[in-house]
Amino acid sequence: MAIKSILNVTAAAGVKLSTRIIGYTAFGIVFNLFLLIFFSSAAGRNSSGVPWFLLLVMALLSPVVYFIMGKKQGTATALHFIVDEHSDDLSRFVVGKLADTYPQLLDTAHAKSGAIQEKLSAVITSISQQSSINKAIFDKLLEKFDFISIVTRVMEKTSTEGATTQDEKVERIASALKSEINVGTLKPDMRQTQILVAGNAGVALVCAWVLPIIFR
Repeated sequence: MAIKSILNVTAAAGVKLSTRIIGYTAFGIVFNLFLLIFFSSAAGRNSSGVPWFLLLVMALLSPVVYFIMGKKQGTATALHFIVDEHSDDLSRFVVGKLADTYPQLLDTAHAKSGAIQEKLSAVITSISQQSSINKAIFDKLLEKFDFISIVTRVMEKTSTEGATTQDEKVERIASALKSEINVGTLKPDMRQTQILVAGNAGVALVCAWVLPIIFR
C-alpha cells in the first residue's frame, strides 16, 4: 500500500480519536460544573460540610474519568472506521510490512505457523512504536480478537502459487484476510458511556440528599 494512503487513513483515525477525547472531557467538565452548581445548596445544608466537600471532589475528579472513557471510545471508533471503510488498506499495510521485512514468509512452502506468529508479532510491535495512534489502534485490535492468529491462519491456507511478484502475493493474502475480519465486533459500546453519566449523576444525588442526613 502506498505510504500516502496509510498516512491519510491514520490521520483520519487520529482525528476521530482526538475529537472523542476532547468531546468527552469537555462534556465531563460542563456536566460536573452543572451538578456542582445545581446540588451545592442541598449538599451544604448542614454544618459538617462533608457532603459538599465530597460533591466538590467528585466534580473535580470526574472529568479525568470522562477523559479515559473518551480515549477508550475514540480508539474503538477509530478502529471501527479503519476496518469498516479501509480494511483493504489495513490488510495490505500489515501484510506488506511483513513481506518487506520477511519476504520468504509469503511463499506457501515457508508459511509455518510458529514463524509467522513470531515475525508478525515483531512487525506489529514495530508499527505500534511509530506513533501513539498506531499503538492505540493495534492494542484495541488485538484486544477485540486474536488478530495475529487470524493472519497466521490466512497466510497458511492462502496459496501464492502463480503470483510472480511480491505485490501480487501481498494482494492475494490481504484479500483473503479482509474476509476473516468481523467488523461487527468492533462497534463502540455506548452502554459504558451511559453507565458513566448515570453513575456520575447518582453520586451527585447521594452527596446532595443522602449524605446530609448521615452527616448532620
